[in-house]
Amino acid sequence: MTARPVQSLRVRLVLGLSLTICLVWSGVAIWQFTNMQRELRTLLDDRLIASARMVVGIVQQFQQAELAAAPRASNDALLSVIGRDGVACEVSLVRSEVDILPIARTNNIPDMASAGSAGFGQITKGGKQWRTYVLEDKGVRVATADRLDVRDQLVQTFVRTLVLPFALALAGVLLLTWWISTRSLRPLRYLREELARRPPHDPTPVHAGRDTVELAPLVDSLNGLLARMDAAIAHERRWTMDAAHELRTPLTAIKTHVQVAQLVLDQAGPPAQAGDALRQAQEGIGHMHATLEQLLQLARLESASAPGSAEGAQGEAIVQAFALAVRQSCQRAAHEGRVVPAVAVQVLPAPGEGPTPWAQAVLPLPPALLTGAVSNLLDNALRHHQGEGPVLATLQWAEDAAGAAVEIRVRDQGPGLSPAECAQAAQRFWRKTASGPGCGLGLTIVHRIAESVGGTLVLAPAHPGLEARLHLPLHPAG
Repeated sequence: MTARPVQSLRVRLVLGLSLTICLVWSGVAIWQFTNMQRELRTLLDDRLIASARMVVGIVQQFQQAELAAAPRASNDALLSVIGRDGVACEVSLVRSEVDILPIARTNNIPDMASAGSAGFGQITKGGKQWRTYVLEDKGVRVATADRLDVRDQLVQTFVRTLVLPFALALAGVLLLTWWISTRSLRPLRYLREELARRPPHDPTPVHAGRDTVELAPLVDSLNGLLARMDAAIAHERRWTMDAAHELRTPLTAIKTHVQVAQLVLDQAGPPAQAGDALRQAQEGIGHMHATLEQLLQLARLESASAPGSAEGAQGEAIVQAFALAVRQSCQRAAHEGRVVPAVAVQVLPAPGEGPTPWAQAVLPLPPALLTGAVSNLLDNALRHHQGEGPVLATLQWAEDAAGAAVEIRVRDQGPGLSPAECAQAAQRFWRKTASGPGCGLGLTIVHRIAESVGGTLVLAPAHPGLEARLHLPLHPAG
């Protein structure tokens, strides 16, 4: 199944708002551009009309006979008038429909601008297009003109003045939207941080986000889920303990009766088959009893690993719990009638030999659970050990980038496990062979103990045998 890409609510919010703003502003800008372009052209045309009317009014104050007789003398006077507003202009006298005499012209107007009919027109001179307006009144014809490329430049300037503020405003909106969305989504970050800090078995309600209208239903649903999960886990623990207690009592009674029967048959000299059957029944009952004890220990462990459990092992209590586990494992092996191999115990650094770091640390695990974890590792090692060499049990102080830790290593010289079997060994009720010794819960309990304090249990082939490494992080004292 292909994993879906991670999506950001903040990015989607900013992009959505930016797209909406761009679409709205683009529509407004297009409407304004079209409207202003039309108004600008109308304004420039009105300017041509107003300039032409003004020039006609001024020219009519001169005597046309004088202008026609001496146009050059009057040219300078007219030029000083018609060139004031900067509009290209040409003044002509109309003698007949075909006889038009130019008497004054600005330098920036093309020739024959006054030719043609009155009103607006368009001519091309020198590769340039001109917008012209011709006004004729009482024998005076005035032509005003604008270059179309200059008009286009005015339109482009207007577009730049419209686009630049739009781009700057859009950039500002993007930054403000990103900042506002970051602050608005801060309750989500608080909720994530609270959940990240929460211990695995903490069922207390979540508080972050409850004061936010949009997050309050989500937080309420999450708290409801935590409450239901806690109730389900508590129910499972109670069921495990109740079942184990209910089964232990009749099994203890059956075991006692079998032992009495075995004693009576041994004294009366029974047939060998009856004695073997009773011994096998006693072994089966012992196996079931051990399984129930492990189930009870697992249930107690899950109850003890919840919030509010007992204080951890401090200082020398770590070393004492380790030594107690070694003694208990050897006593159990001897009580079961098995040959107990030698156990080589090593504590590094050894306590009592100068300053040691053991008194400066706290293991966030009750001493009883530490003893139980080491006992289960040693029980497995003693049960599967072969050869004359000792079982190695080491308690060592370790320090790395993550901080100080306790590392417990137990190594036997038995048949060992393959890497694939090592990965499965911590599963509940897993055994290498169905008829093998044990009940398949010891390593599960050790793994659960390590997991409850953020530690690890690693099983690795030792050639020969198996090495179990239990890594438990320490807290500084005080």
